[in-house]
Amino acid sequence: MEQRSLVMRLSEEVAALRRALDASQHRIAALEVEAAEEPISGLFNRRAFTREIERAIAFQARYPMTCGVGLIDIDGMDAIRAAQGQAGLNRALRKIGDTLRAGIRSCDVTARTGNEQFAVVLWNSTPADCGHRVQGLQRAIAALEDGFPAGAGIATRSSVVMIEPGATADQVIAAADRLLLEGIACGQAMISGRS
Repeated sequence: MEQRSLVMRLSEEVAALRRALDASQHRIAALEVEAAEEPISGLFNRRAFTREIERAIAFQARYPMTCGVGLIDIDGMDAIRAAQGQAGLNRALRKIGDTLRAGIRSCDVTARTGNEQFAVVLWNSTPADCGHRVQGLQRAIAALEDGFPAGAGIATRSSVVMIEPGATADQVIAAADRLLLEGIACGQAMISGRS
C-alpha cells in the first residue's frame, strides 16, 4: 500500500512538473514574439529584421535565388505629432505598419527599423521586382495621407539593395542606409541592385 501511495504521489508530481514546463514553454514563445516585435507599428524590430537578413544570406548560400532589402524613410511624422499628439502619431505608425504588412507577400518580412524608417526583406526577387515592390509600398503609404491631418505633408524616400554572396547583414543594412542618405541628399528615391 505504501509503495502504491508513493507511485501515486510521484505521478502527481510529474504531472505538475509537465504542466509547469508547458506553461514555461508558452511563456518563452510569447516573450520571443514580444522581443522581435516593435509594439507601436506591430512590425518586426531592427534586431529581428537583422536576423531575417542573416537567414536570407544563409538561404542564398545554399540555394540559387536572390533576395533584396528595401528601406523606406517617411518624412512628415512631426506634423502628425504636432497636430494629434503622441497618440495620433502612434495611430499613424500602426496604420503604416498595417499597410506595409498588407503590401508584402507571405514570404517577405517588414520591420520598423527607426523612428521614421521602415524596411522589408524581399525573398526570391529580382532587382527590378524589388524596386517595383518598394515603390508600391511607397504608393500605399502615400494613399494613407487622407487619414492624416491636413498639411501633414507625408513624403517617402527609399533605397533597395540586393543581398550579395558573402555579405553580412550589417553590410547589407549599411549599403541600403548609404543609398537612402544619398537619395535624401539628392531629393529622390534611389534604386540600386544587380542587373
